[in-house]
Amino acid sequence: MRVSFFDPRRAYEAQREELDEAFRRVMASGQIVLGPEVEAFEHEFAERMGTGAAVGVASGTDAIELALRALDLPPGAEVLCPNLTSPATPTAILRAGLCPVLVDVDPESLTIDPARAADAVSNRTAAIVAVHLYGRAAPVDELQALGLPVVEDAAQAHGLMVGDRPAGSIGAVGCFSFYPTKNLGSFGDGGAVVTPDTGLAEAVRELRSYGEQPRYFARRRGANSRLDELQAAFLRVRLKRLTEDNLRRAEIAASYDEALGRTSPDGVHHLYVLRTEGRDALQARLRAEGSETSVHYPWTISEQPAFAVARSGTPLEESEAAAREVLSLPCYPHLAAEEQAHVIAALRRTVSGLSP
Repeated sequence: MRVSFFDPRRAYEAQREELDEAFRRVMASGQIVLGPEVEAFEHEFAERMGTGAAVGVASGTDAIELALRALDLPPGAEVLCPNLTSPATPTAILRAGLCPVLVDVDPESLTIDPARAADAVSNRTAAIVAVHLYGRAAPVDELQALGLPVVEDAAQAHGLMVGDRPAGSIGAVGCFSFYPTKNLGSFGDGGAVVTPDTGLAEAVRELRSYGEQPRYFARRRGANSRLDELQAAFLRVRLKRLTEDNLRRAEIAASYDEALGRTSPDGVHHLYVLRTEGRDALQARLRAEGSETSVHYPWTISEQPAFAVARSGTPLEESEAAAREVLSLPCYPHLAAEEQAHVIAALRRTVSGLSP
């Protein structure tokens, strides 16, 4: 048996009739950019998030960039972000004309360490990007206590509840990706910004379409970053299954935990991530036995040439150690029971000394 890490075809098969109907509806409407599907999805997503507004954009990276730009931070100001995250996070900060300051992570959750963040704050610090990494909650409340606007990178946290609040709705603004692998994924790129601040939402709406208000009159330098009408229609279909899909992710994670004798950190299990000093050997053994895995992420931000301008705000030993040890197992809602059993059997033959 060969077990793929992710198979996008299965999401389509699970909701084929509804997705086909959504496609036909958009194609027949004659309106394929910023039309009724985007408006409807924005309303439905904002309602799910409990925020006053949601603004569809072209990607999760764009969502972070436009959110930061809408905050009107001083040019060149510093923005704290974790050293263990996707390159999308610091890329968005740089594209917004700001400077990333890298902060180490908590050794258990692997999200940004609030004590380290406090140590990294300087008189140039203007905001913090908190990443809900792997679907685990970042400490947004503790970060907000530092008196700076917090932008939630919730690209891996659709449906995550932090107490009684959805992740993405806690800070000044929340940013989501709808890349196909996400808990709420489309069938292409897409993203959204959510916020209770109507002024901030309107600024993002302007910025996503060349800074125009009214049309063809650019009040600020914006971008072409619009959520596609067809992807919005697909997302409306997929949003209906978010809770069900997250429950299935939790079931898969619980089965892995039981097999490995460990307890994963709480979250919505966008990824099931374990740690072992023998990561590369384990990955090779699982590959040989037919189980595809992945690494999120094999390099910290501080190790990548594209981000050489970033300042290290703290020692970065926890994130550096994690990058050498983390391994992601297949964990998506349409993973078949027999496929998971195959992965578990291979793990039991090879694994010892794991940590969350």
